[in-house]
Amino acid sequence: MISTVKYWVAIVLFLAFVLGYAIYNQPLTNKNQNFHSKVVDLNDGYGYQIMRGEKIVILQEYIPGFPGKQKFATEDQAQKTAKLVVSKLEDGKSPILLLSDLATLNISTVVDY
Repeated sequence: MISTVKYWVAIVLFLAFVLGYAIYNQPLTNKNQNFHSKVVDLNDGYGYQIMRGEKIVILQEYIPGFPGKQKFATEDQAQKTAKLVVSKLEDGKSPILLLSDLATLNISTVVDY
């Protein structure tokens, strides 16, 4: 009789744990699923992060589509590019940027003085 009670207590505890785990790991609510960006200072240039809630989904340290590993020359360039990526993601599109996208944003690796 005591072993049967222990057995059922173990099952109930296990199910409670599984239920708690499932609730804890549910997808975030729609309010927290919006994408947003943050410019990252890389000492010798800039990059950006695209986040969904508190989770980083894209860390872009180099200008996408440019040959080599070239960083954004200004914070404004990184911010404009990040905003374009966020808008693509929110529209359900691929975040991949073409050189024409970057040309539209006037992105270059040279700082204009």
